[in-house]
Amino acid sequence: VAITQMTESEAKVSSSWMFLGKLARVLKMAKVLRFVRAVRFLGQVRQMVMMIIRSFMSLFWLLVVLVILLTTFAVVLTQGATEHLSSADSIDPAMDEDVHRDFGDLFKSMYSLFKAMTGGQSWGEIAFVALYVGPAYFSLVCLFIFFTTFSVVNIVTGVFVDSAIQ
Repeated sequence: VAITQMTESEAKVSSSWMFLGKLARVLKMAKVLRFVRAVRFLGQVRQMVMMIIRSFMSLFWLLVVLVILLTTFAVVLTQGATEHLSSADSIDPAMDEDVHRDFGDLFKSMYSLFKAMTGGQSWGEIAFVALYVGPAYFSLVCLFIFFTTFSVVNIVTGVFVDSAIQ
């Protein structure tokens, strides 16, 4: 039986090759772990996308309710603004322009209420213009803001959270 003996320098070279082999295996394991982590993240993204897709039906019905609500309040405000602008009660041309800008037709009234509801414009500014038309219209804008802020938005948030959980 022939036993070969390694010299000290050959042993150092051999051990450095073994170290490099082990380092390569560790790097391969790191790549595998990174891939596993990415796959786990993609699963979470897929779950979030599915939650959004499941909430589309609730979003559609929210849109329907908001359009009905906006239209109802906007019809009353537009009627009041139109009557005010056509009457002789108008004493301030600048305010009349504001009334026409915010409540001149049904679309403008709906848009003004939508801006007030979503924070696109201060609801106080819109209510001030409605006050120029009459105190009842000011109260109507305040009622709209109260109702949409405290009822509709909170209920909708609850519905979306509930549908996302299921």
